[in-house]
Amino acid sequence: MRGRFLGVLAAITVLALPVAGQAVRSRAANIELAPAARLPYTAEYKITSVRTLGDGSTITRESTEVKAVDSQGRQMTATTTTPISGDQTPKTMVHVFDPEARTNSNWSVPGEKATVTAMPGPAAVRTSCPASTEPRPIVQPRIQQERPTTEDLGIGTIQGVEARGRRTTMITPAGAIGNNDPLTRSTELWTATERGLSGLVVREITIDPQSGNRSRELTSFSQAEPDASVFQPPAGYEIVNRETSQPTCASVPLVEAPPPPPAQ
Repeated sequence: MRGRFLGVLAAITVLALPVAGQAVRSRAANIELAPAARLPYTAEYKITSVRTLGDGSTITRESTEVKAVDSQGRQMTATTTTPISGDQTPKTMVHVFDPEARTNSNWSVPGEKATVTAMPGPAAVRTSCPASTEPRPIVQPRIQQERPTTEDLGIGTIQGVEARGRRTTMITPAGAIGNNDPLTRSTELWTATERGLSGLVVREITIDPQSGNRSRELTSFSQAEPDASVFQPPAGYEIVNRETSQPTCASVPLVEAPPPPPAQ
């Protein structure tokens, strides 16, 4: 009797081991899959665009950008364009996204008004749409291009931020768009490696023989909590509240009816 009891106990213990292991793995998986907390920061960039004209002369445009993210997830982007002549006043365009309040705000400096647009909640999304009667759009043939190649540039540090760089190159063959020679377009992109700074671009360089060259370089970076005032319009601005229009139904392509069965 004692031997039978010990045998049953041993069997229960063996059966319980996989369940316990699964629970541990489940907890471990939950820990690994949990999203990383966003780190607050303020980043400043210098943006330079250079376009070469047919006579060999160039047109250069410069601007600065400030991007701030706080621990609540609010995001502010302010872009200031450098005037062409010295007698012009620089103008700054500001955009703020607030995920908690579900609003997008826009204003300019100098300016007088700020537009605050409330985004519809998830319940406002339409769940059904009538069948579309619009004709199918004509699909334009794609420009023949070689498969893009990507080069890993390794890891570097820019303004104290560790980032990984990649260069993507695309070649348009001669004659594809009326060009006599092949056109080579390349984009070099460096993004932060730290999980809390995921998606933060610290350097971006585009070389395009058609549209010109453009660079966006991080010039200053701070991980201190941004001041709450940067997410609010300047004092004295008139607030114009707007509601986002109800989402419209996307066009549904018509489905061609199958051919009738052959006559018997």
